[in-house]
Amino acid sequence: MELKDLDRLVEKYARQGYQQIRVKAGELEIEVTKPTTTPVAKAPTAAADKTAVTDTTVTSPMVGVVHLAAELTVGQAVTQGQELGQIESMKLFNPLTAPTNGVLDAILVTDQATVEYGQPLFKLRKDR
Repeated sequence: MELKDLDRLVEKYARQGYQQIRVKAGELEIEVTKPTTTPVAKAPTAAADKTAVTDTTVTSPMVGVVHLAAELTVGQAVTQGQELGQIESMKLFNPLTAPTNGVLDAILVTDQATVEYGQPLFKLRKDR
């Protein structure tokens, strides 16, 4: 398979909204993954004050083993771009960063756990 053929495949599937493509030609296997974060709006409750609260779920951008950042705790304030951990995939370490400022509401995986593409890893709460 030529590089231009791979480029065309990736572009075609990206236009159709796919987040991941895996191509196998003979012994060559290539996987391309588009990182995503999924914001989820929290419905206000009667007990909630007038401050808007937005939850963000950080999902795994690829299949691999998650390594959580040292001293990462629920309730901790995080800043946009702060490293929450890393995903080890094919002997490469890919950073997991906070997409926004907020408070770490939940850590949904354990350190050294195998994770799937798109699997929720963290929940962040952003108070406005």
